Amino acid sequence: MKIPNIAIKLGVLILLVIALQLPSNMLRGIIWERQENQQQVATELTASNSGAQTILGPVITVPYMLGNANKTIQILPKTLAIDGKLNVSTLKRSIYQFQTYQSNNTFTGQYDTSELRKLAQNGAVFGDAFLSIGITDARGIGSTSSITLNNQSFTFKSGARLNTMKNGVNASLLGLNLTDRALIDFNIALDVKGTGHLAYIPVGENTTLALSGNWPHPKFSGLNSPSARDIANDGFTASWSANASANNMENRFFEMEANNDTAVQNLDSFDTELIQTVDHYQQTERAVKYSILLIGMTFLCVFLFEVLRQLRVHPVQYALIGVALSVFYLLLLSLSEHIGFTKAYLIASLACIGQIGFYISHILHSLKRGSGFSIFLAMVYAAIYVLLSFDDFALMIGSIGLFIVITAVMALTRRLNWYAIGQSWETPKPAAPAAPIAPVANDWRVSKPAAPMTEKTTANTNNTSNSTAVAANPESTSDKTVE
Repeated sequence: MKIPNIAIKLGVLILLVIALQLPSNMLRGIIWERQENQQQVATELTASNSGAQTILGPVITVPYMLGNANKTIQILPKTLAIDGKLNVSTLKRSIYQFQTYQSNNTFTGQYDTSELRKLAQNGAVFGDAFLSIGITDARGIGSTSSITLNNQSFTFKSGARLNTMKNGVNASLLGLNLTDRALIDFNIALDVKGTGHLAYIPVGENTTLALSGNWPHPKFSGLNSPSARDIANDGFTASWSANASANNMENRFFEMEANNDTAVQNLDSFDTELIQTVDHYQQTERAVKYSILLIGMTFLCVFLFEVLRQLRVHPVQYALIGVALSVFYLLLLSLSEHIGFTKAYLIASLACIGQIGFYISHILHSLKRGSGFSIFLAMVYAAIYVLLSFDDFALMIGSIGLFIVITAVMALTRRLNWYAIGQSWETPKPAAPAAPIAPVANDWRVSKPAAPMTEKTTANTNNTSNSTAVAANPESTSDKTVE
């Protein structure tokens, strides 16, 4: 059974679309490599600066002796209100940039000393108590800090002296009588520097956080979402609240302290990340995933021009168009590293639309057809950008778009006789007859047309004919004479 040429052509186009996924996969490898380079630069910057910060505290630790036993008791705040202000700046290294910050934090609240007063009534002897604040990276501890408890000032020293978090600061509370009041007020100011991420662990029985900053693209993560937020072009504000009844913080923290467990990331926290609106590497990788859609739609459009306008496009020409579409993603990646994803997408798509439109106009032998194809290609690029921009609605938008495209193809080809097209592709058209050669003037090989005959000419012609006849048959003349 002979396979029609149109079926072979469709098979070749499908194989081309599949083969052109190889450059796309290679490009994804390049994206991953660039992401690894970015992460390596981030690691180097973190090594020379303070990294992401998590703040835990303040916690009061009181050693005491009861009978012959030496013990310690830790007190978490009954109420804890944190006010944080972030001053964000950008740190650049080569083509990569990262957000660094300085947070000015104020901790206010009260401690409930009822447990200490019970121990004192039972004869406990207290040692030197100290207050601790744990900080992930001690290099980020600022020089501006102060601590006041019950109107008494104390000084911070390095080291948190906590089992769960070694880094941080502590202040000896020598001279402070922790049992003369049921509630002890505190006010602490502490500056912390970091990179990219800041988290607070709500250790109070009731904890609130009010955080503001001059960065317009915060990402609030962690197990606790802000109860209120306001994000503008010049910065953001957000607030959180938590209570011990909901997160069981007191029991979990004391258990970690008893077991020397340093996995504080397992505790609930108020998290804020300072990110770009969308990472251009992630966006480019997502765009590459739609390469089969871009190439397939483009090939479909060219093929429709073939069948509707009865034109022939060679598979090599399809391959060149596909390669140009693949180069788009390389342009997108390289440009986005310098000017951002949106501008890079616009420039790369316009460049490819112009390049392919120019080529198509020559293939289809019409500038008008090339312009129409360029408009179609621009619509495809715009649709893919919409899919990238609306991640939550990508499936819905994509399915509606495919439905519209299939409907348009069905409408355009509803009256086509595919059997006739297949036969026309199999049977070559007869060659056009050669044009007649025009005679050359004064050419001896071309006889001149005879002049029109007059009466005199006719008579002469008749006489000549008769003479010729007599000459040809002389016997007939002699016979007449004899008679």
